Amino acid sequence: MLRVPQPLRDAGLGVLRDAGVDALLGGALYPPRNWHQTVSDLHPPEAREAMRRACAAVVAEGFEMRLDRLESSGPEPGRIHWRFVPSAGRPEGLGQLSAAVRAQLRAQGLVETQGHRPHVTISYNASRAIEPLRFGPLAWQVDTIELVEAAGRGKDYRYDVVEAWPLRASSEPPPAQLGLL
Repeated sequence: MLRVPQPLRDAGLGVLRDAGVDALLGGALYPPRNWHQTVSDLHPPEAREAMRRACAAVVAEGFEMRLDRLESSGPEPGRIHWRFVPSAGRPEGLGQLSAAVRAQLRAQGLVETQGHRPHVTISYNASRAIEPLRFGPLAWQVDTIELVEAAGRGKDYRYDVVEAWPLRASSEPPPAQLGLL
């Protein structure tokens, strides 16, 4: 997975607070320490070493993902999914990283059955849907992949890092704002 760094989690919480939608979530807010972008399916504990070998063999560049919209989906109150998404769609770097991860998992005999849209879940269990909310982009420089193991239950649910691997430095410079001309 790709874990959202603390400064970006804080900024995301600020977006919720500034828009006044944090109160709508209440206890249904997914713990920010767990905010992430998925890049593989869940696999059983027996696959741990194969997943470790696969992740260690991934060669991909870091990239930027710009989250700038909050949206929801799901028809059933208490089971509505809220997530931050990039309105520009899937970053090219995420597509390349996902393909590299899938290829290495396949090389280890692990089958991936689903793709993963670019998003960061902030609630799986919201009581109501919301209209899409645009906000100033939260720029996330993705530079590490993590192999994690789910632990705990309820409010203690978390992802413990098994191992982490840095991605290669991006060959594209980050966007810069030009001064006045």
